[in-house]
Amino acid sequence: MSQHSLMTTQERKLQAAAICREIKGPDDPDMDLGRKLNAPKEIMLEELSLASNRGSRLFKMRQKRSEKYTFESIQNATNTDIM
Repeated sequence: MSQHSLMTTQERKLQAAAICREIKGPDDPDMDLGRKLNAPKEIMLEELSLASNRGSRLFKMRQKRSEKYTFESIQNATNTDIM
């Protein structure tokens, strides 16, 4: 059996942290990434409405599929109620 499988989760985390400290070295300052920016909802929706954006095209395709499924589900429910 490998040594890795015999260690507990806490021991593996401590070992990983020690390896990271060894690689990073004592002189490297911590990188400060700052605060995450919040994009207003209007901007996000505007980005999704652009036809040139691949993400917006995928979003629209997903919306069409979900609308189709919703419409078909309503039709199926109506058909079962009629029968």
